[in-house]
Amino acid sequence: MYSINSIHNQIKIDFMIKTSSLSHLILFFGLLISTFLSYDLHSQDIFTTADTIKKVTFEEVVITANRYENKIFNSGASVDIINSKQLNALPVSGISNSLAYIPGMYLSSTDGMGLNPQVMVRGFFGGGEAEYVNVMVDGTPINDLENGLVSWNLIPLKQVKRIEFLRGGSSPLYGDAAMGGVFNIITEKMDKPFTTASIGYGDFNTYNIGINHGGKVGNGNYEIFANNENTDGFREHSQWNSTTFGGKIKLPFNSKSSVTLSSYNQLLLSEDAGPLSEEQFARDQEQSAAYYREDGKNQKRFLARADFSSKINNNTDLGVGLSFQHKNNNDTRSYTQPPLILDPYTFTPIGTYDTTLYSDTKRREISTNIAVLDINLFNVNSGSGTKIIGGIEASYGTFDNAFYNVFTGFENDYKNNFNKVDTIATQGDGSRFKAAAFFSGELKLLDPLTFIAGLRYDIIVDDFNSTIPDTTNNKTYSAVSPKFALNLNTGETKDYSGSIFISYSKAFKAPTIDQRTDLKQLQYAMFFPTGSEVYQMILITGDPFSNGDLKPQRSTNYEIGTYQFYRFSKNISLSINLSGYLTKVQDEIDFDIATLKYKNILDSEHTGLEMALNLNYKDFWNGFFNLNYTEVKFTSGEFQDNFLKGIPKTSFATGMGYSPVTGFGGALVYRGAGGIYLDDENTQKLDGYGVFSARADYRLSFMTIYLDCENIFDNSYNSTGYMVYGAKSLFPAVGRFIRGGLNFSF
Repeated sequence: MYSINSIHNQIKIDFMIKTSSLSHLILFFGLLISTFLSYDLHSQDIFTTADTIKKVTFEEVVITANRYENKIFNSGASVDIINSKQLNALPVSGISNSLAYIPGMYLSSTDGMGLNPQVMVRGFFGGGEAEYVNVMVDGTPINDLENGLVSWNLIPLKQVKRIEFLRGGSSPLYGDAAMGGVFNIITEKMDKPFTTASIGYGDFNTYNIGINHGGKVGNGNYEIFANNENTDGFREHSQWNSTTFGGKIKLPFNSKSSVTLSSYNQLLLSEDAGPLSEEQFARDQEQSAAYYREDGKNQKRFLARADFSSKINNNTDLGVGLSFQHKNNNDTRSYTQPPLILDPYTFTPIGTYDTTLYSDTKRREISTNIAVLDINLFNVNSGSGTKIIGGIEASYGTFDNAFYNVFTGFENDYKNNFNKVDTIATQGDGSRFKAAAFFSGELKLLDPLTFIAGLRYDIIVDDFNSTIPDTTNNKTYSAVSPKFALNLNTGETKDYSGSIFISYSKAFKAPTIDQRTDLKQLQYAMFFPTGSEVYQMILITGDPFSNGDLKPQRSTNYEIGTYQFYRFSKNISLSINLSGYLTKVQDEIDFDIATLKYKNILDSEHTGLEMALNLNYKDFWNGFFNLNYTEVKFTSGEFQDNFLKGIPKTSFATGMGYSPVTGFGGALVYRGAGGIYLDDENTQKLDGYGVFSARADYRLSFMTIYLDCENIFDNSYNSTGYMVYGAKSLFPAVGRFIRGGLNFSF
């Protein structure tokens, strides 16, 4: 099939790390450490305001891990932080590009430039059909109603204050879709007046221009932003343009209460170049097959939110939030498949006909609206050593959805006989209602030992009515999600802080609306043998992909981890974030090729190790090394004990940087992945890869001039791919890519 969203759900990525890539990785990190340690020790303090690639101490406070402020080493969960200064030092241009450098997250992309990312966390990979990460902006979920996918570039990079990434099953705190983790983009940075601006240009007519301004208004403050990004793409038919704008205003009622109004909006136009066959990839990686000439999307997204916060007394805080999100999406996609030769008696495939692929192009129009209300109370009792947060959440989303038939045919038809039909194929509307009650808290058992617990009850009600075809499909889901953790503080001094934690939790993910109600039907070209080397072609309309009786996926999660921070001197510090996990998944949703439907047919087991090391020297030298090792296996079904397709066994990112307050600086980073199977039979893989990228910059008090080079050595590799009936379809990644620009700050 055409894409990662195809009928056979054959989403594949296979990047087995080559021996040379692993050698480069070990050598690179060894040189990084030796470089740091080769400098003389001076008396300068290790902490600074200069931009750094990665500078973390476990004194930092996180919110996402427990839904209230807590030191990261007291959180009892695997969580990482990356702030604006760290993001701005990387050779990236947007949030979607930065995902590859966040510990515990693996990034692939069908566009090859990271603009349409697909993320994998702990072996959970939706492959463009669904998302296993709950993504929020300032605590407000931004996942799409119909499939849970995310517009990762809704927030410009310059608008971000920090990102918190909570890994592992997080349904006890955040409910449905948090089976892989929670990604919280925090934008609050209105502590003083500011104006920032940026402009950049690079290969493939890639450019960006943006402005962000904040100031005082009465006793409150405000900020506004506007940003435009564009690229023609490195392949034919791959232009991408995003315009984002919005802002927020915070107004105090009195010394104890305030209200914050915010809005984030995006206008997105993008083309989709589609996959390439192995032969096409070898001949010309920049081409786009004729099948995908119409593929792309036109999307408009608007988000508004109001937050009220008040201190009820010295120990208790109240928070109330109300948000509304509207999205309009017009998406055209082509689904290609090889024409099968069928046995005339059993109708089973016995081969593929020697001709070009057959394709069915569909256009989808969908409009969604989501309103969310959340209320929570947070109480701290210093005497008993307890912290408790509890609350309720409710959301109501509606959608109006229609699919149109655009065109069908072989490659020659798309090249020479294309005639857009655009007739209605399916049409329907519906709603999804969610309600939940939760609490999370901690109790100091002994001086070094803290008990952390959480519990959440969720109910989800789906209503769907289709006029074409005439059908209804209503369903109710519910889940109870507990969490228990113990956190042992191993010490806390000016030169050391650390902890060890263990946790147990349960998580769930309801079927997406699309998985339950996607009634589009694809047309397939089939051939029957009618004589010696004579075949008769027929066109067959397949069944809808959807399954209205799907059960939620459920997981049981076990985790052990440690945070360790060492200050060896005023000049050298090291932080370690290490965790191991075991996740058992029941009723996993997969696409069954035998029946061409989504079914709860598979169980799986996810085991892995995540490691993040950060080494800092003086005020300006710093480096990081992130490593994820994951094994995800079927524990039932035909492929029991095989590895799941599309999930890397190993992924990594490492880098070093020099970031003075003024003058010349720069960063060198290296990332890659490997060990990804293309098929459930575990017979095919994609080659592994490792890519160097770099940034050089010069900083003045009010301006930074930078030059980025991604994929320095112009490596040729595929960012993702899939297989259908033994044929590979590949999505090439961009080669060497250079861009530069200016950032201003006043």
